[in-house]
Amino acid sequence: MRPTGEIYVSTDIEADGPIPGPHSMLSLGSAAYLPSGTLHSTFSVNLIQLDGAQPEPSTQAFWDKNPEAWAKCRKDPEAPNLAMSRFSDWLNNLPGRPVFVGYPAGYDFLFVY
Repeated sequence: MRPTGEIYVSTDIEADGPIPGPHSMLSLGSAAYLPSGTLHSTFSVNLIQLDGAQPEPSTQAFWDKNPEAWAKCRKDPEAPNLAMSRFSDWLNNLPGRPVFVGYPAGYDFLFVY
């Protein structure tokens, strides 16, 4: 039985565009913190790009300018369904009710005008 307290989860993703489906989530990383602020554990995974998805041009331009970051998020990618199952298991085994936190709570957009 899960303890009744909360554990705080900070999550970040990397993607090749802003719309799930037409674009792919490339990686997911989370860190779980106890109410004291102590890091409890982390989870990270790189994802196989979706069949038929295409990178959004300005997002791809960002990746083209950051080849080291691109290489890191393409290392050992997993099928999304398996990766999300593992992420769910990680969340369900935390010692408290996961509460997702973030500041700022916005998606990383690269706007080109």
